[in-house]
Amino acid sequence: MLLYLHGFESSPASPKILATEQHLQLQNRASLLRAPQQPAKMSENLRYLNALIGKIDEPIAVMGSSLGGFWAHYVVSQLQLRGVEARAVLINPAVSPAQWMPRETEQRIHPYTAERYQLDDSDRAALLKAEQALSEQVELLVLLQQGDETLDFRDARTRYRHQRMIVEASGDHSFVNFSRYLPMTLEFLRVL
Repeated sequence: MLLYLHGFESSPASPKILATEQHLQLQNRASLLRAPQQPAKMSENLRYLNALIGKIDEPIAVMGSSLGGFWAHYVVSQLQLRGVEARAVLINPAVSPAQWMPRETEQRIHPYTAERYQLDDSDRAALLKAEQALSEQVELLVLLQQGDETLDFRDARTRYRHQRMIVEASGDHSFVNFSRYLPMTLEFLRVL
């Protein structure tokens, strides 16, 4: 199985997920892809992912972009604790997201699901709990573009300096021309 975790306020219809699905279809492997719509609240997403982790008992590949990259690292860390083989590809991943999570007094509306929600201290606590559970002993491939206008690539470059990494000049948060890396990333993940 290939689990793809989308970024904050994104969806399974994100361009990177669709490109991954299309590439897998060309290889007759599309049935391997799972790209769930994750809960908008961090506390609910942590519970959701923990339930999902509890059901996985065979080798798995995980991809995630932005906040989904943070969650992908969490998932493979937890699976490793359970003795399940897992690798992940992190694309312009969020690093220490609790630090930049806004304190909000108003409800947000998820742009894809129209879910109304509000981030609060339970969400910050969920992110901190997940961050403390990240393992350095997992196998990751990190893709970064220096032109990321949302997250500072240097944070991820420093955080993941002991992992396999590709850093490109320019680009943006969407990771421009992501599809050209699909053959290599899927090979790293042992999907192809």
